[in-house]
Amino acid sequence: MTTPFAKDVARELDRRHRRRRLIILGGWALLVVLAALYLRCGRGWGLGGGSGGTGGGSGSAAQTEAPKRCDVRVTSNGYEIAGHLQTQDDIISKCPQGVDVIVTGAAPQGDWDRLKSALDAAKIPTFSR
Repeated sequence: MTTPFAKDVARELDRRHRRRRLIILGGWALLVVLAALYLRCGRGWGLGGGSGGTGGGSGSAAQTEAPKRCDVRVTSNGYEIAGHLQTQDDIISKCPQGVDVIVTGAAPQGDWDRLKSALDAAKIPTFSR
């Protein structure tokens, strides 16, 4: 005849066994998922790592890169690219791909208006903030 204490002990041992088995199976499932991700995505987990190519293309690196836009600040001192003062002609010659313009609060409105009309005349795309 089994006592209530023995039944409680057996029930607790069974719970522990189930919990341990669930943790072990969950750990194995996690390992399988991580292995599948590694095999599918490789190193870097598919967030823009190397392409795995040999680099034997016909173009140079400069031809394959996307054209870069210039960041121009219109300040009270004039036009700046990377902290260096520039003229309108310099901006038009250095930035044919496009210009991202930041107009500061101290900049005269006429400076920005002249630059915008010069960029529009040269058909250079602009984005102003």
